[in-house]
Amino acid sequence: MTTIYVDPSKKKEQVVQLSDGSQGLMYTKKQKGGTAYEFKFTAHLHPSFLITHVPVDGDVENVDTIDGKQSFKIALR
Repeated sequence: MTTIYVDPSKKKEQVVQLSDGSQGLMYTKKQKGGTAYEFKFTAHLHPSFLITHVPVDGDVENVDTIDGKQSFKIALR
């Protein structure tokens, strides 16, 4: 499981660090039901994904890919 380190003080967009040393971008996206958070990664090691809730410390997001399931743990710091 890969951990994504998120800074809770940055609400709209931020560069996120992953436990495997890679980086990505988290940004907000307006949707009908409210605000969603999209994670995009610079390396092709991880798939991009969207969550429809505020990132919560300790949450695990499971993402289905063509290579199987990847799990990401959110860590606020």
